[in-house]
Amino acid sequence: MKPNFSLRLRIFNLNCWGIPYLSKHRGDRMKRLGDLLNMESFDLALLEEVWSEQDFQRLRQKLLPAYPAAHYFRSGVIGSGLCVFSKHPIQEFTQHVYTLNGYPYMIHHGDWFCGKAVGLLVLHLSGLVLNAYVTHLHAEYNRQKDVYLTHRVAQAWELAQFIQCPHIQEGRRGSAVWGPQPAPEGPGLPPAEGVHGPA
Repeated sequence: MKPNFSLRLRIFNLNCWGIPYLSKHRGDRMKRLGDLLNMESFDLALLEEVWSEQDFQRLRQKLLPAYPAAHYFRSGVIGSGLCVFSKHPIQEFTQHVYTLNGYPYMIHHGDWFCGKAVGLLVLHLSGLVLNAYVTHLHAEYNRQKDVYLTHRVAQAWELAQFIQCPHIQEGRRGSAVWGPQPAPEGPGLPPAEGVHGPA
């Protein structure tokens, strides 16, 4: 079968801000998110900051008819917050947890406890093997005194290495990366638009 390279996908990406006990109207927002995803019929939904596995399971039940494939990426103490829903079968999935993830004594920031990561899912579509990545880098809490800049730069570097890894790219014809990110900026770094969008 000759591969069809004119494949068109509708992909949804959202930082859900789903922090249990802190995020306002979390339950209502998750319900509305499920309604939207069912109504819009995307090929893929790549979500960040779904910090409650219970929220993921509720979405999973609601979206099961339209998105039969799903995965929740677990890491750290409270999880990576990353999950995916797909209309198409997911052939493989894996994740890479970033080496630098904040500081454990910065409890009020929480990044260290979640284990920020990049999730990879592999889809076979119309003869095309597609790697889709969802990620969430360390938050930027204070642009003027950014103690986490080195963490985000290291995470962005690890993300690039993970994407270029030969055993991951073997036989692949397409890759795409999504995830709303605070772009690493600073002395010696060019201004950036972020690491989301087609790669």
